[in-house]
Amino acid sequence: MTGSGLLPAGVELGEGELLGGSARSQVHRRQVLAGPAQWGGSVVLKRFLPQPEGRRAAMGWRREVAGLRHLRQVPRLLAAEESSQSIVMEDLGPHPTLADALLGADADGAWRHTVEWAGALGGSVVAGAELEQARRDLGSAALAEDRQWQVDYPRRGLDRLAEVAGIRAGRAAVAQARDLVDELQHDTARQVLGPGDACPDNAVLTPGGVRLLDLEGTGVRHLAYEAAYAAEPFSTCWCVFTPPPGLTDAMLEAFTRAAAGAVPGLEDDEDWPRQVRGAVALWVLSGMLWLLDGALDDRVMAPEGRQGPPFRALLVSRWRWVTRACGEEMPDVAAACEEALTWAARTWRSSDLALPAYPPFR
Repeated sequence: MTGSGLLPAGVELGEGELLGGSARSQVHRRQVLAGPAQWGGSVVLKRFLPQPEGRRAAMGWRREVAGLRHLRQVPRLLAAEESSQSIVMEDLGPHPTLADALLGADADGAWRHTVEWAGALGGSVVAGAELEQARRDLGSAALAEDRQWQVDYPRRGLDRLAEVAGIRAGRAAVAQARDLVDELQHDTARQVLGPGDACPDNAVLTPGGVRLLDLEGTGVRHLAYEAAYAAEPFSTCWCVFTPPPGLTDAMLEAFTRAAAGAVPGLEDDEDWPRQVRGAVALWVLSGMLWLLDGALDDRVMAPEGRQGPPFRALLVSRWRWVTRACGEEMPDVAAACEEALTWAARTWRSSDLALPAYPPFR
């Protein structure tokens, strides 16, 4: 794992401290016994584990290298080796994450850090000439995969909802979602490299500002897909409760202001909020692929030892978001979500379907 192919000559690392991992990767903090001064006293070594062919995680190493190399607000890439699927990156230190703040007791701190996170996410994206280099680093397979999941996930999510709940608006909603995907994919001026999984537990609150970790979802897509994380919020994450009034507005403003450095003109474009609302709806439809089974089993969505939302309440909250925000712009998608709400109220009537507030704001 630390052979000569990964570490530059003269670098020697000490024993490792396990920081975490998953079925996709293992992450260790390693002491720097000998090496360049800019490496500091310790580094983080991440090794990707073999995955079945065709799974998105199988491209995790390439995506993370591209993210560390090109995105802003992320750790510095120090070394990488494809044969061992290993990466050495800057160690940001043992600081709390945004998830810690959102599950804590300090309301003012949680608000401030969350808005800072949105600005960091908006400021992380890459466009223009550097985007073309990032495309080359990702490779054609990853780029094709990004385009394909944008088409497939909303359709498959609606198919799953139709299978479970028997909704009637599914076919029209699929067509409407596909039209929006086509629009976003052809809006080339707003295609960016983004982190793709900027969840609260992947956002480290360092003294120098919010830094983003775990870049296995790095890819090229319309900026609105990243902005949806601020507007919804946290489109693919477990740390999701009801935000206090005004917070998501402040988050989207911070995101848009920061992202305008890479994609100018956002703040003055009246169509930008519609694109963001549409991207939120696409994430909600896609999310049924990983939320519906947990809702059917009446489980809670959280890693071990953490506080998370009930799957049912989370789905109901997101369906309600779409019906409220997208009724005029995407009426068929909103109708499908309205049918889902009616089905949920009837089928899960014994469950509390109100999504609780974030703990600091209760």
